[in-house]
Amino acid sequence: MTLPAPPRPVHRPRGVTALLTVLALTTTTAVGCAAPSAGEKAEDGTVRVALVDAAPPSLPLLAEKNGDFGDQGLDVTITSHASTRIAAFAGSLGWKYDIAWVTPAEVIAYASLERDLTVIAGSYTDSVENQQAQMYAAKSGAIGSVTDLRGKRVAVPSLSGALFLAVLTSLKKAGVNTDDVRFVQMPFTSMSGDMGSGEVDAIATVQPYMGEVEAAGHRPLGDPFLAIDSPAIAGVWIAKRTWVERNPRTVSSFVAALNSADRWASSHEKDVRTFLSSVLEVPRAGTSVAPLPDWDTSVTPEALAPWIEAMEASGQVYGSLPKAEDLVWAPPEN
Repeated sequence: MTLPAPPRPVHRPRGVTALLTVLALTTTTAVGCAAPSAGEKAEDGTVRVALVDAAPPSLPLLAEKNGDFGDQGLDVTITSHASTRIAAFAGSLGWKYDIAWVTPAEVIAYASLERDLTVIAGSYTDSVENQQAQMYAAKSGAIGSVTDLRGKRVAVPSLSGALFLAVLTSLKKAGVNTDDVRFVQMPFTSMSGDMGSGEVDAIATVQPYMGEVEAAGHRPLGDPFLAIDSPAIAGVWIAKRTWVERNPRTVSSFVAALNSADRWASSHEKDVRTFLSSVLEVPRAGTSVAPLPDWDTSVTPEALAPWIEAMEASGQVYGSLPKAEDLVWAPPEN
């Protein structure tokens, strides 16, 4: 797999969490209090986080806003990247970033070559009740299901990654040979218009762009993520295993802060939408009506196994596939 060069990052100034503690609703206790052994560097609680400007990875932004990181004794710096190909800078983990958001397909692809990566937490899940992705067919065409995509032009954001893998899996499960489908790389922002003008016959897109497509009257063909699993873990947080082993309390505190932000979000949906509309470079109309991600930091090897199976079936990985149980970090027992 050839990865593009990473875009120039846009640094978000870290909020002064001491001034925002009034917004923090829940304080959780950091896990583990043992003193470092002789010769071992003590954890300083400094965390450099990389994410993309999208709703699924945005929980750290809420945690920063509400002072949850400060409550956990963490000093967090968040860097956002415009590219959805967050894995393009996964190689920066360990020297430029400590924790990054990626999709399961991306971490599996990287882990097949770099065994030092580990999944420290889940990000969000995709389910029948909360669909964050969808394939659509042009309203003017005769496509009524995925099986009708033989010989058709299907727009996808890239020819790798989680959404493309999910589309391939959806086609295969419908009995469609993927070689019989012409994939066209296209940004999400162009998909609805180009399908309406006949440039492509179908598209694969995600929230918050789905609202625009549905408003245009195009026909949904199903959520491709659900072809992987139902529900499907659709995003994860990763770090270098060596860094995690040196900073177990920091990692546990980071996850605790995300959980605190999630609890706040569950009872402040309007405030969350207003905040995300102001900080994310995504369509504001979509952010105001699209269902918020089902944020969930839990992750198990069983949740990642279907993605590994899909990667193997698609042939979209170089090197040896990792085992699911080797991908997930297990916090040390107290």
